Formats: sequence, structure tokens, C-alpha cells
Amino acid sequence: MSKNQSAVVAQAGETEVRVLSLRPISRPLIISLLGAGILVNAVIVLVGLSQAGGAPAAVPRATGDFDYGLTFGDLYDFIAKNLYQGYGYKVEPYMGETILREPGYPMLIAAVFKVGGYNEQGPRLACILLAFGAALILLLLTHRITGDGTIALIAALLFLLYPGILIAEARAGNEIPCVFTILLFTLALYRAVEEESLWRFGAAGLLLGVAALVRSEVLMFPLFLLAYLVFTSKGWGARGRVVLRIAALGAGTLVVMSPWIIRNYLLVHEFVPTDTLGGVAAQEGLYTCQHLSQDGSFYLSQRAAGRERAEVARQLGLSFEGSYYYQFFYTPQDEMKFNRALLDRVSKEYRRDPGVLVGCAAENLLFKFWFLGKTPRATRMNMIVQLPLLAFVLGGLIVLNAMGLLQKTAMALLWIIYVPIIHAPIIAHARHSMLVFAFLTVPAAVFLAWVWRVLRTQHP
Repeated sequence: MSKNQSAVVAQAGETEVRVLSLRPISRPLIISLLGAGILVNAVIVLVGLSQAGGAPAAVPRATGDFDYGLTFGDLYDFIAKNLYQGYGYKVEPYMGETILREPGYPMLIAAVFKVGGYNEQGPRLACILLAFGAALILLLLTHRITGDGTIALIAALLFLLYPGILIAEARAGNEIPCVFTILLFTLALYRAVEEESLWRFGAAGLLLGVAALVRSEVLMFPLFLLAYLVFTSKGWGARGRVVLRIAALGAGTLVVMSPWIIRNYLLVHEFVPTDTLGGVAAQEGLYTCQHLSQDGSFYLSQRAAGRERAEVARQLGLSFEGSYYYQFFYTPQDEMKFNRALLDRVSKEYRRDPGVLVGCAAENLLFKFWFLGKTPRATRMNMIVQLPLLAFVLGGLIVLNAMGLLQKTAMALLWIIYVPIIHAPIIAHARHSMLVFAFLTVPAAVFLAWVWRVLRTQHP
């Protein structure tokens, strides 16, 4: 088989079985199709979705009240605007410094505001560019796993044109920057695992630190990776080397995160490597699990959960603003006190009735993470879009196993398992599944290539 042939062969006994046989695709064609993909992506996001969704940024919103349309949300624009205007890392200029959000994305869009002024199109354009960068990394990662350029191109185009990714770009939230940094880390991790190089694990840790500064839920991934590598290693000597490599990865992560950790310690005199919204996520997850069927829509449940949080803050005697969703506090110390109070309330409820935790976690893992939208109609639309994708993923995993490449997909599969598990005991809805979508495109692309090969064989 020549180098230019795009084919993967599996061994079945002494018989060579050709599982996929796709026509080789040239580099100029790959570049042209990717260029067309990002052009279509940009037109949909900047023209179609931006005109169809939400109020413009110039329309003021009540503090703490978010409708999660195709407009800014999640506080990133609040903090970025204050950074851009020179007030510091704050939610409002007259409040103290905040730890409500990790600094990676607010600092990025503050720089975008410096260049283009305060508007939504600038961050959207930044997300489009990051999505294109993520597609290029995905192209390299898929080729590393499958050895097939055509499958890699299919995965990249699936990513660029998937409805959930387009909406994430239009919202200009932190999903796209998170996906970009996770893919960059994963590509470096594959190289480190293949070469078993200590310094490459440290370098991958630096990239994981960058990803954690964008979205801190990635921080626990090294524990999953450690368990997998220890389990697949043979002999105690090999397992000892695995522990050393994961320690190097963790050290690299800590180096990148240390300025944020030191800054938070100087503010509240506590070790805070993430943000102070963990309690919000846990309380909202428990509340919506218990009340979603009564409220009729996820959006209404979230608002009711926000009102319950506001009541908790009042009972604690804290000064704050906002009642419908987020609560903004005048000092980071009050943020910490509020966060701990929410976590304690949720923890007591789960300890009192572990069945509630099991039921909510199962519901999050099996349904909400993949399909739940703000309204019943949005949930139905998510199911229409996501169910075929998950079917393709399942088919692709079967084909990868037949090709003998399932183990090469291990790191991607770890991410697909890890992120839903992290969300299982807190809050989960379909928007969170975009964090693993890039990795889902690998088996999905393999399955689509296999289907194309079967159709070509039957109907040449």
C-alpha cells in the first residue's frame, strides 16, 4: 500500500481486511474546502444568527438577569467591559474585585474591545477565528488517530458547520475558546503519550493551565488520565513513570495558573484555583432536578433557582445586587461566603437523601447534558440535531474497533466521558455538550466515511 493511498487495514487472522478505502485528497482541496467551511460559518454567525437573535448590546439589561438568547451572557462581557474601561477585574465599576469568572476569556474579549470598541460582533469574530483554529487542530488530531486525511477533513467540516457550534459562536460565550484550548492540549498530550517524554508532559501541562484559565472544570482531567495510564501500563516500574509524567503535567498546569491563584489569595486569603460559581452550579442543578417538571421549562426553573439563591444571600445578611439569576456582591469575601453556603446546602441535601443525587446525576448524564434546552421546543430541536450525531458516534466506535484503532482514540474518549461526569452532580444542559463535540466528530467522521465506502461498493 503506497503512502498516498488513504486506506486503513485491519488484520483478521492471516487475512488482510480492507475496512476503509477512500480516494486520497490533495492538500489544495483540503485547504479550499476548509476555507469554504469557515466562510459559510462566518456568514451564518455574523449575518444570519446575529440578526436573528436577541437584543443588541446597546440595550441595557437588569443586573443579574439573563435570557440566554444570542447575546452576551455569563458575565464575561461585564468583566471584560470593566477591564477595557480601566476599572479592573470587576462585575460593576463600583464593586470590589471579583472571582466569579476565570480570567482567560474576559481578558481576551477586553483586548477585542480595545481594538473594535464594545460590541458583540468583535467577540463573535474572535470566536469564529478560534473555531477555525480548533478545526485545524482537529484535522491534525483526527489524522494522527486514523491516518486518513479524508476522515480528518470530514471531522473538521462537521465541527465548523454543526448547529450547536454556530450558536456557541453567535453567543460569544466561552465554549469556543474552551474547545480551542482543550484541543491544543489534547494534541500535545497525544505527542507526549506516544513519546513517553517527561518534558512533553510538562509542556502539555502548560496548555492545560491555559485551558483551565478559560474554564476551570478541565482541572480534574489529569486524575482521569492518570487512572487510564496506570491501568494500561504493565509493571510497577512503568506505573511509577506514569505517576512522574502526570506530576510533570500538573506542575506545568500550576505554573500557568499561579498568577490567578496568587491574586485570589491576596484578595481573600484562601486557596482559590477556580472561580466562586461552583455553589451556583450545584444549587441550580439540584433545584432544576427537583422542579423542572413543575416549572415546565428549564428557563423558568433557572429563574426560580436564582430567586432561591437571592433569598439565601438575604438570610446570610450579605449586600448584593441581582435576583433573577446571578447575585453580585460588593466584596470577594462575600462571594466566597455565599459560594460556601450554597455548597453546604446542596451537600446536606444529598447526604440526607443520596437517592436524589443518584437520580439527578443519572438524568444529567443520560438526557440533560445532551438534549436539555431552555424551553421544551428547544429541547425537541436539540434531540433532532443531537440524536443522529450520537448514532454516528456509536457506529464510528464500532468501525474504529474493527480497524484496531480504538485505543488510539483513548484520549478523545476520555474527554467525552470526563466532561459529562463532571456535570453530573451539578448543572447540565445541551450547551455543555459542545465542550466534547469536537471529540465526537472523530468517530462520527469515521462512520460517515465507512457509509460512503459501503455505498460506493454497492453503487460504483
